[in-house]
Amino acid sequence: MLSSPSGAIKAVLLSQVLLAAAIVVIDLRSTSGGQSPELSAPAQGPSVRPYRPDQRPQMPGAPAMGPMPERLEFSQAGDEIRILGQIAPGDADRFLSWLDTTQPAQTQVSLNSSGGSVADALAIGRTIRSAGYSTRVSTGSVCMSACPYLLAAGTTRDVARGGVVGVHQHYFGKNTILPAFMAVADLQRGQASVMDYLDEMGIDLRLMSFAMRTPASEIYVLDHDLMQELRLTTRADDA
Repeated sequence: MLSSPSGAIKAVLLSQVLLAAAIVVIDLRSTSGGQSPELSAPAQGPSVRPYRPDQRPQMPGAPAMGPMPERLEFSQAGDEIRILGQIAPGDADRFLSWLDTTQPAQTQVSLNSSGGSVADALAIGRTIRSAGYSTRVSTGSVCMSACPYLLAAGTTRDVARGGVVGVHQHYFGKNTILPAFMAVADLQRGQASVMDYLDEMGIDLRLMSFAMRTPASEIYVLDHDLMQELRLTTRADDA
């Protein structure tokens, strides 16, 4: 059984000081030239796995897909709008411009993203919801880090059995070492904006507890029953 919503919120608040220290560790690691852990997204295995946003997972027997694009790419294929890549600052505005220029007839958004900018993910999500699009993660695709906020925006939301959805801790703002009290304030504002967004989209706020307990260097992969329980998906999909 999952903990109560109040318990999840308490866990979010109690984790802020620890996350302030994590920001320092992450920033030192990113400026030291160290190697990121390999992204791993097998169909079965432990819930917490290494996370590397610049790599796409390799499906057994499938040809190599190349690296994950550094910013989102938007395209149309069949009955889908496809969103692929890492979420970079400015991608929300680029998505709006793409929609205005392309005026796609499709009403379903297929996601394959390792995440990135939380602010842009929330803005893209609100665009998806206001347009009335459904969202989907197909077999062989991932939706990690900030990407589940795009998934959450769909009027209907489903994840194929071969798709991977995962969450972890975020940090907000620039890559700079901040005094602890400033880091905590930024984190609290950022987490509040995410919680407001999830509530707006009708997602159970207990999703945050799984994200907050998982370091940014790892990813907590959500199983299908849990996604339905948290209302992140609206129906089961065995495709």
